[in-house]
Amino acid sequence: MLKRAEQVLAIPESTIEFQGDSAFVQLATQIEPEQKFERHPVKVGLSDGIKIEITEGLSTTDRVRGAPTDKKN
Repeated sequence: MLKRAEQVLAIPESTIEFQGDSAFVQLATQIEPEQKFERHPVKVGLSDGIKIEITEGLSTTDRVRGAPTDKKN
């Protein structure tokens, strides 16, 4: 273990789009009546290969395309 971060905002790394030195997510701008998304820049931090820390660009209330929900079926 090289570094450890606790109590940070982290999302699945598969929801991040990397382009050069930049990182983006697809942020939901509308849910109903149809879903609409907008490419939104973020700054990332530590990653464990599954989840990645978001240091800037998202809040805990933002909805990211592809991120799992807390709803149980």
